[in-house]
Amino acid sequence: MSLFDNKDPFEEIVRELFNGNQRQIDRSQDFIQSEEDERNIDFIEDNDYLYLIFELFGYNEKDVTVSVKGQELEIIAKKDNSEIEKVQDYLTKKLLNGIIIKKILPKFVNPKNFKQTMKNGILEVIFSKNE
Repeated sequence: MSLFDNKDPFEEIVRELFNGNQRQIDRSQDFIQSEEDERNIDFIEDNDYLYLIFELFGYNEKDVTVSVKGQELEIIAKKDNSEIEKVQDYLTKKLLNGIIIKKILPKFVNPKNFKQTMKNGILEVIFSKNE
């Protein structure tokens, strides 16, 4: 009988440390593969318009497609392989994989009447309000 016969989780950790059975975990890809992009999205409303502002750094106007289906706004940003400048590998992967953002629009906006502008990685989508 050993000191470590107990099934206590702490005992298992101690056993791994002292018996040399440390798990070798390759975390080199974890950060990139499991990274959740937290994009800043601003929502501004005045009497006549709703402004949605998205940070899409690394993309330009021709990389971004904005569409509305029903009350759902869909933004797709994706770089073409030939357009990517030499940057670090993980950034290249992110730009090639692209971004898809979907948001449900409030009922008080007209989903068919919107315009978009993009400058310096900032996408602004402007919806007029229903009258």
